[in-house]
Amino acid sequence: MKIDNSGKPLTSLGSKSSDIRANASAKSDSSSSVSSSFNSKLSGVASNEATFDADKVAAIRSAIAEGRFAVRPEAIADGLLSSVKELLAR
Repeated sequence: MKIDNSGKPLTSLGSKSSDIRANASAKSDSSSSVSSSFNSKLSGVASNEATFDADKVAAIRSAIAEGRFAVRPEAIADGLLSSVKELLAR
């Protein structure tokens, strides 16, 4: 690949930058409405999910710290499979 290093300034970019900014502003307005609807859908999904159980997290944290926590690969695999089945059913 050869790079042209003639040293000529690119004066045509100055006029195009204002066009680019105007287009970006127009896209920003439309993307904010899309973002808003996406966020409302996410909040609806989040409200259907189980809530955070701080006591369970604390119990798991202490079990890990004490060396009593055992990883069961079968349980992890079963959970992943059920999550995938649930997602595919939607």
